[in-house]
Amino acid sequence: MAQINLEKIKKKFKSALTSGWTIQKLTLSFCIGIYIAFSPVPGGHTIMMLFAKWLFNLNLPVTFMASSLNNPWTIIPFFSLDYAFGYWFLHKLMGLNPTWVISLAKIFGSGKICLWSFFIGGNILGIFFALICYPIIYIFFKKFLKKFPKTNKSCVL
Repeated sequence: MAQINLEKIKKKFKSALTSGWTIQKLTLSFCIGIYIAFSPVPGGHTIMMLFAKWLFNLNLPVTFMASSLNNPWTIIPFFSLDYAFGYWFLHKLMGLNPTWVISLAKIFGSGKICLWSFFIGGNILGIFFALICYPIIYIFFKKFLKKFPKTNKSCVL
């Protein structure tokens, strides 16, 4: 019984990938999902994913799969990396004075965390990893979609 359900899931997944999508569009869908995963908008990833799907006509299952790299189990490492990189970029590399930045202490009266470091770091890392992933994911989808019979005209190679 469980194997039947697994086969249905595999069939649906293959259908979601090959129903008229080009390799370029699938790759773009995945890479935008990677950007969303690194995006420094806590709780806004679903909204960003749906907006990007509408704006760029992306493959929603692929975008969801990539953006799900940042999930409740990985959110702390992702956001920590966003902050650490952003802090290094703003304060060490650019040498900007930390007195102009908005901190959580000024907003909530809590810890001294520079919000600009978090937002800038997340956006730079998101763009960086999306660009790095593009050729790798392109090759993956090209090889993956070749496994389907040539009679399937819904996937454009």
